Amino acid sequence: MIRAVMVIAVLWLVSGAAEAKPGSAAPDRKSSHRQEWHDFDFEQPDVVIPELELPDFEVDLPALLARASPHDHDAEDDEEDQDAQGDDDMELRDDQGSRVKIYKLNPQRPVRPPRMHLGEDDHEFDEREATAQARGRGTATLPVKGPVTFQVRAQAGDIVVVASDKRQVSVTVTEVAAEDIALFAFGDRVEPSFRGRRTLRRGQLRVELPRGSRLDLASMSGDVSVERIGEVRIRSMSGDVKVLGVGKTDVQTISGDTRIEDASGPVRLHTVSGHGTITTTGTAPQVEFHSASGGLDWSGVCGKDCHLSAETVSGDVRLTLDPKSSFELSYTSHSGELRDELNLMVKRAPRRKHGMTTGWLEASFGKGEGVIEADAFSGTLVVKRK
Repeated sequence: MIRAVMVIAVLWLVSGAAEAKPGSAAPDRKSSHRQEWHDFDFEQPDVVIPELELPDFEVDLPALLARASPHDHDAEDDEEDQDAQGDDDMELRDDQGSRVKIYKLNPQRPVRPPRMHLGEDDHEFDEREATAQARGRGTATLPVKGPVTFQVRAQAGDIVVVASDKRQVSVTVTEVAAEDIALFAFGDRVEPSFRGRRTLRRGQLRVELPRGSRLDLASMSGDVSVERIGEVRIRSMSGDVKVLGVGKTDVQTISGDTRIEDASGPVRLHTVSGHGTITTTGTAPQVEFHSASGGLDWSGVCGKDCHLSAETVSGDVRLTLDPKSSFELSYTSHSGELRDELNLMVKRAPRRKHGMTTGWLEASFGKGEGVIEADAFSGTLVVKRK
């Protein structure tokens, strides 16, 4: 059944043939802590970038959940059975002999696979509108006054973007014969051109930007590596993505793994089948992760004003928390389980009712100042100490 759900999710993402379906209301779990992402979008009033729009959607699974649940029950039954402990819970020991508590869950609520917006663009901009430009053979360098917004599209080839203390934008294409390259500035926005085309078709591209710049990148295939840029927005069809030391990060992929290290600002990662690895700095990270079959490994501190949200159909979520963390945890799943290696204080454990187990668990650690939300159809949540 899980495989069928996965196939449907991926087909809807690729074909764009599915229509949005409304999801059931989820439990109210400190919704005020959710990160608002509308202010993260790059403001580009002077340019329109055509995109292949893959529609937003939700996979609503009430019929599947009903088939998996042998009996119906209502809220009144839940209240009556509030003190009945689940028979499936167990306690184990890890390799070091520490206590590990296992909670099995079985909820009735929808799970949302990722929302993907991905595009390939051959739009030819008007060079006459450029405020500055530079040209070269195999490489080009454009002087700028400070940080810029750099937009690049690639059909194939790896891309490496790094920060520089120089007030210039530099691009170099290697692994192919030298070809004409141009850089065009439209105010503080800079775009490259390769043999007169906006889209990189081959070779490896290296970009150097002034520190604090923003990157808007779309790639059909090939790996992407970004280091020490102010803000990053990446759309990738395939290929691995690596982001290091970035302020704000927004990544959407279909396949390929994503590694985001030392993130100092909000992180949003949506993927279909790729695995996500995220490490954050500071005590109040804002992380949003959606996937169909990909899993998540996150490591960091979750304290006051922290909000971590992870939703997946079948991927596992592993959270490695610094002992200085302080948070409330909410976990829902149909057939997954919570592996507690942190000794959480459980406030609401799964309960046995009419032969089935409910799938909503609430727990806390420390003073409960931050919020962690994990939702999975069949994935397992692991919470452990750093």
